[in-house]
This record gives sequence, C-alpha cells and structure tokens, in this order.
Amino acid sequence: MMVAEQTELFEKSNDKELIKDVKHFFNRYFMRLVLKSGRSLASLQSPKYDGMPKAPGVSEDRDGKLVEAADCQEVIECTLEAFQNMTSVSTLIVWRSLVKHDLDVQIAHDVGYRHSQYSDRKKAAMIEFNYAFAGRLQKRGLHNKHFDFDEYLYRPKSDF
Repeated sequence: MMVAEQTELFEKSNDKELIKDVKHFFNRYFMRLVLKSGRSLASLQSPKYDGMPKAPGVSEDRDGKLVEAADCQEVIECTLEAFQNMTSVSTLIVWRSLVKHDLDVQIAHDVGYRHSQYSDRKKAAMIEFNYAFAGRLQKRGLHNKHFDFDEYLYRPKSDF
C-alpha cells in the first residue's frame, strides 16, 4: 500500500513573516487607504447606490488628489478581490479580526472552533490572504513584497 505525500501549499519557514506582513497591512495601512480612496468601511461591507449624480468638490490640486485616490482605490480593490478568492471561513476570520477588530473568542464561537483550532485556523487564514492579495497586486502590476504602502499615503506634493 502506497502512502501519497501531501505537498505543502505554504512554506512553514516563511509563515511567521507572511502573518506579520498581513497584520502590518491591516494595522498600519488598510483604513487609511480606504479613507484616502474616498470610500468608507461601511461602503466596502454593503455598497449602496442612490442613483443621484454627485458634483466633484472644488480643489486646487484636483488632478493630484484624483490620482492619489485612484492609487489607493486600486489597492483596496486588490484587497476586496483577495477576499473573494479566499474560502469563506478565512474571509470571515481575517475580516472580523483584522478589519472590524472583533474579539477572537467571539469569532471562534461563531465559526464553531475551539481556541486552539481557531488559533491555527486564523494563522492559515492570514497566510491565505497573503497569497491571494499578493496575486491580485501582481496581476495589476503592483509588486510589493511586504505590503508597504507608504508611497500611497505620504506622496510628496508635485509642482504643476
């Protein structure tokens, strides 16, 4: 009887770094990117369309602000697409723990995991997000090894 070896999708030695990158992205950048993109967290959860046209605000550097918002919007879209490409349990865990900051005890209860199971599942969910997000960024030509988005948040003002 032959025993088939299971191939590892994720490299164990790199897991801690990947998890650190995901936490860093959500703790440091995600909300600022959402706000700078011109959206709100509520609009990401349940988009609403009222059909009414909106007039753009008056601004001295309107073009620069539009470009900056578009850059941020692109990263937010990659984030949302990454969530769509993940398993539903992983999406729920990452969204509720890192975006909404719900308590792990409550999330574990809601998904039906004991504490030790949940801890392992949360790590796996963050690794899954890392790969899904990196893939979405790469598909759009945005290569970013450690999810460092300072250039989208602190771009120096250009002279026109």
